[in-house]
Amino acid sequence: WQMYRPLAYRDTWSVIPMLLRPKSRGTVRLRSSNPYDKPIFNAGYFTHPEDIKVLVEGVKIALAMAQTKAFTRLGSKFWDEIPMPGCEDTNLWSDEYWTCLCRQYTATIYHYSGIAKMGPPTDPQSVVNHQLKVYGVPRLRVIDASIMPTIVSGNTNAPVIMIAEKGADMIKADWGGGYEDNRVRRRRRSSDQVGSWPCKLNMTRKE
Repeated sequence: WQMYRPLAYRDTWSVIPMLLRPKSRGTVRLRSSNPYDKPIFNAGYFTHPEDIKVLVEGVKIALAMAQTKAFTRLGSKFWDEIPMPGCEDTNLWSDEYWTCLCRQYTATIYHYSGIAKMGPPTDPQSVVNHQLKVYGVPRLRVIDASIMPTIVSGNTNAPVIMIAEKGADMIKADWGGGYEDNRVRRRRRSSDQVGSWPCKLNMTRKE
């Protein structure tokens, strides 16, 4: 706000460079063995050096766009009166400055995904298999954005709806469409489900 206060109530425009395919990875870890303890979230932003480089190049593209005839004929210009707070000691308008600005001014669009990765049992980071079944935990599936091995380039809304529809179809297929009245058959299906539930190759199911 300090940087843009003089622009309040004036006609302005902005460009927000975005990382569609970030390489940085965060973690979600258990705080303790108590299931009521809140987990430990580490977003891991900019832990991969390539991500900050991509954003800096995005800033340069935005600056180049602001200098085109289409914008300059309207009197549009880059706001350079006040540097980003915290970046005053860098070489202004250099890669060093843009790197600092990106670190100070970065936000998310809340499309978290990938904490319960879908993958084969040979992948040490996979949590669910191709049927969205959690390895080694019978009768538990994960059906949401967290199963994406990598985030999609666009909005996650439509892909998550597709994942939910597919997951619902697989559950109905496993349980005979959900209209089975024979309780004995349903109990038998449940027993079969547990017996065939997937495990990691280095896991042993406890009976």
